[in-house]
Amino acid sequence: MKASEAAEVGRVGGGPPRHRETQRPTVRGDPRSWLRRAARIAGPAHRDRIERVRTAHRQATTRAGQAVGRGLGAIGHGVARVGARFADGRPVVEEPGAYQAVSVLNGLYGDRLQQRHSPLSLPMALRAEGRDVPLSRGGLHAAYPHATGLVVVFIHGLVETDDWWDIRSERNWGHPGESYSRRLRAEGAWTPVRVRYNTGLRVSNNGQHLDDLLDALVAGWPVPVCGLVLVGHSMGGLVLHSALAQASSDRQWPSLVRVTVTIGTPHQGAAIVRGVARLTPVLARLPETRWLAEVISSRPAGMGDLGHGNLLADDWHDVDSGALTAPARTVPLAGGIRHCVVIGTVPSKRDGLVAGWVGDLLVRPADAQVAASRGEVDPRDIRVVGGARHLDLLNHPAVYVHLSEWLAFAARHSPAPEPSEG
Repeated sequence: MKASEAAEVGRVGGGPPRHRETQRPTVRGDPRSWLRRAARIAGPAHRDRIERVRTAHRQATTRAGQAVGRGLGAIGHGVARVGARFADGRPVVEEPGAYQAVSVLNGLYGDRLQQRHSPLSLPMALRAEGRDVPLSRGGLHAAYPHATGLVVVFIHGLVETDDWWDIRSERNWGHPGESYSRRLRAEGAWTPVRVRYNTGLRVSNNGQHLDDLLDALVAGWPVPVCGLVLVGHSMGGLVLHSALAQASSDRQWPSLVRVTVTIGTPHQGAAIVRGVARLTPVLARLPETRWLAEVISSRPAGMGDLGHGNLLADDWHDVDSGALTAPARTVPLAGGIRHCVVIGTVPSKRDGLVAGWVGDLLVRPADAQVAASRGEVDPRDIRVVGGARHLDLLNHPAVYVHLSEWLAFAARHSPAPEPSEG
């Protein structure tokens, strides 16, 4: 890690939020007020017992707040120690441990890191062999010496990095070292590339960056590109659809996209994010939980887009500056492309009541469906993988079966470019 990056880690990690007792009038719904009223009603015979309950409640909530505050502090100071350890002059994006820690920082504080031009703000980039790939013809040729004209682009989700496409290989495949990219390289038809980006930024901002990146990729690719498939996990699915929605008419890459595959993507927003947004005003009313409301309210811009699946910056123009979510405008699906959806459910029984409520623990099946108002998705292209959690979908054999089918379709509909004359 460069010295400037290490110093910035120390600054970011050194100031975690702390729980602080504050005095304010009792608010309606405060459990302590209920207990005081109960003691008055119960009379002397039971007053001592109720007072012991009230004291225990006060001590428990105080300890809980302090414990979580200490946990947040430990995370901040731990990241600072990572910065000190890796201050060896190498870029943070080339230090695996520090890279993962900084990606989490970007997911939590990425918009602020970018606003102050922090060296820890991760720019969008192609990644290969643990390094950022220059978007020049020479840089792309060096990173992809066996490039084909069929390119599949993998875009990760919130707080993740390009390396997360390799996780849980032993758990899901039964052996280490397996991934979608490794399988595709072995098969040889498609060239897999991975994108890394600052997940704390608005989805619309990252959509614009992806538009620029894909334009440069197609222009500098070692061989003519005849077909693109875009694959996004969670937030990454929103980013790829945002890029398609914002691409200007003079861009070449949108006409090369044959298929999009969104995996565990909250197209209609994640219920858990909306629930937290509704809960925050309630938490702010109680001294014991006000600190938690402050933490939630300081969430990064990108996380807010997960509430309703926002793709465009216009969604936020007429929204109060303190709002945690904003209604999403209807963005039609890009035409001439086969749009595919993969949904995970923790229960193996994919169509059961529990599966519908739980989903993959973060995204419910109903939230992962593309709204009908945006355009039609063939029901046969909506695949549900049972027994899979949200992160399992990043590297799962059942997902790869579906992906292979869609890639075969894309290859059939990607005619090779005509050879140039001369």
